[in-house]
Amino acid sequence: MRISRFGKRFLRFGLFAILATAGLWLHSAPAETAQKIITPAERPPMFVLQVGIGKYLHSPTWATLRGAVNDVVEMRKVLESDRYNVPPANIVMLTDEQGTKAKIFEAFQTHLVAEAREHFEKTNRRDAVVMFEFSGHGSQVPDVDGDEDDHLDETLVTYDSEDAPGKNFDITDDEIFALTSELRRYTDNIVYIFDSCHSGSGTRDAEDVRRLPQRKTVPVPVMGVGAATRSGTDKPKDDPDTGVLPPGDDYIVITAARSGELASQRNCFEECGQTKTPIVFGNLTFYLVDELKQARSDTSYRELMENVTRRVVAERPTQTPQLEGDKSRFVFGALGSTEDNFTKIVEPEAKTSNGSRTIKIRTGAMQGVTPGTIISFYDKNVSRFDGVEKIAGGSVTSVTPLESTVRLISPKREVTVADKAVVISPDLGSARLRVNLDIDAAKLSADQKNVVAAVRSGLVGPVNDRESRGVSVADRPTALAGRWDVAVLKDKFSKVAPKSPGGLAGCESKTADADILYLAGKDYVPLYGFCIDATFADEASQTAGANRIEEALIHISRLRSITALSNRLSALKGKITVRPIRRSGEFACNNSRFTATEMTAAALDSKSGKYLFKPGDVFRFEVTNNSASDVYVTLLDMPPDGSVKVVSPRDRDDEKSGIVIPSNGGKRLLMSDLCRVNDDGKFLETGAFQVSPFLGLESFKLIASSQPTTRDDFAYLAMPKLNRAGQATLSGKSDWTTVETFFQINDTGN
Repeated sequence: MRISRFGKRFLRFGLFAILATAGLWLHSAPAETAQKIITPAERPPMFVLQVGIGKYLHSPTWATLRGAVNDVVEMRKVLESDRYNVPPANIVMLTDEQGTKAKIFEAFQTHLVAEAREHFEKTNRRDAVVMFEFSGHGSQVPDVDGDEDDHLDETLVTYDSEDAPGKNFDITDDEIFALTSELRRYTDNIVYIFDSCHSGSGTRDAEDVRRLPQRKTVPVPVMGVGAATRSGTDKPKDDPDTGVLPPGDDYIVITAARSGELASQRNCFEECGQTKTPIVFGNLTFYLVDELKQARSDTSYRELMENVTRRVVAERPTQTPQLEGDKSRFVFGALGSTEDNFTKIVEPEAKTSNGSRTIKIRTGAMQGVTPGTIISFYDKNVSRFDGVEKIAGGSVTSVTPLESTVRLISPKREVTVADKAVVISPDLGSARLRVNLDIDAAKLSADQKNVVAAVRSGLVGPVNDRESRGVSVADRPTALAGRWDVAVLKDKFSKVAPKSPGGLAGCESKTADADILYLAGKDYVPLYGFCIDATFADEASQTAGANRIEEALIHISRLRSITALSNRLSALKGKITVRPIRRSGEFACNNSRFTATEMTAAALDSKSGKYLFKPGDVFRFEVTNNSASDVYVTLLDMPPDGSVKVVSPRDRDDEKSGIVIPSNGGKRLLMSDLCRVNDDGKFLETGAFQVSPFLGLESFKLIASSQPTTRDDFAYLAMPKLNRAGQATLSGKSDWTTVETFFQINDTGN
């Protein structure tokens, strides 16, 4: 599906493809371009057009999007809050029946274009912030002007769109281009947010997926806007790499997912204070709104969307939000507050029966807080937290929709209700994976039911063991209500394999009509290519199959925790850099070092933000510490098969106490235990890493801390180790950060 064809092809000037599948973690960015922080007297106006369509006039068979209107309502609350102070009169909102094509175009012209023009003519400044937000269905229609490589235009589906009479009233990307061209005459600060998608994949119809099948008719144009505007000599040549618009610095495009993925919705139950009927939001909008509440005047779009994407992917590995445009620009033209957004402390310290100290904060499950979330506490007089010494760390022990109880860790003094709290990140091992084992129960054979029953038994064990695994089984009422994350499904190999990104591991040799068991998210897209043969010859094969499924579920839970881990307030953030060094030349297997002439720095692909490698390529990592303190580093490898490996420090005596990188420009090459020869007896490599043999995305996550960390702290994350004997936590560390590096593995390495 081309969810972000408005991103990939439309309004693109440099694809910022980001991590995906399990993860999808964004590449560590260089320092942002220096920009001026505006003063209140210089504050430019912001004009907003919001369209949220969940119901459609002529097509009762189209899925009702329960979250589309909620999306624009919640976004409006943020824009009108003290953080951005957008006047209500500057926001036009069209919902459901108001979202006709004619009304959307009228509002775009009379509100966005007209207001931007008036501001420009009065001040001669091109700094008005103009935002168009669309939440609803997307689709595709036949291309009429030859600017699309796939002969399809991407569209936003309006309230009055329909195919039955041979007409439809979708808004095409060509029409958006024409409207954008008008806006660009008056402002350099245009923002598009599209929580929709344009084609779909998966083995079944997913509930509340924001896309419709390809339309058969060409949309009726609005007078003066559309394909005609782009005809003749005025029409720029579409480029499959650069998209519809020519490269420029005056617009930002945020889309729900990348090409080939579904834009899904999020059902909020307990976290939103609901028990039966959920509150629904688009996945993108839910996390984008929350991150906008935290954004400061100097927060860049790159930083904003790193956090949004990390959180979306941790919950929905098959959906990767996209950001395109000048990513170093400040969010909404630096209209945000100059201060960090802090959480109020609502009750003074208390002591538990075991002597630990707790405190309650006014942030809960509705803000994405879960047990295990890391909280930091600062003095009441602090307004900016990055680099400031905290007075205590903390870890959430319990949550309600609006509040959380936090266990204090290493407090330097008593924490009072006048002090400030900040939500930092989920901790390692804090993610919970809810598994649905009932969807395909009626389709299972007796042997297959035995396997699923064994999975259920293995995951519904003693509480301590179950908690350590991070996986729980949703009971039938909970599963039916949609409160689950991953399902165990049965289908034919031929039906599932084409829908699985990168193919299906372990089932490649199966015949087309063979039955398999596989894992899928709520969009029913297969996860990580995992599947097993669903033909079980005996009890031993049933046990082996159940063990493989259980192990895979635990893997996914740990991947979610690792993916979500990030400390945006760390003084170390942006100071630790990681780059892969390719092997060049031949080496002896007893050689323990590269020389300068034997290493070549890998080049970062500017379009995707990834390093391009072939399966089996050999490399090392060079880590540079530009911070003012020494740091301890741990490197995690997450290849396309969904596994996790602690690859540094190595499991050897000289690295047992951890790997330290000195401050102020200190460098170190991280080493591996790889040392082997090819089948022909020729040397392969020593002390280096080797790219996964699987095609797809391989991610590396470096955890850097100013306090000692060792391999043992993170050993339980290694996927083959199902039962962990303890749990690492970063909540008590004085300072720490993470750095993500991504390899795109293909057959050519370029």
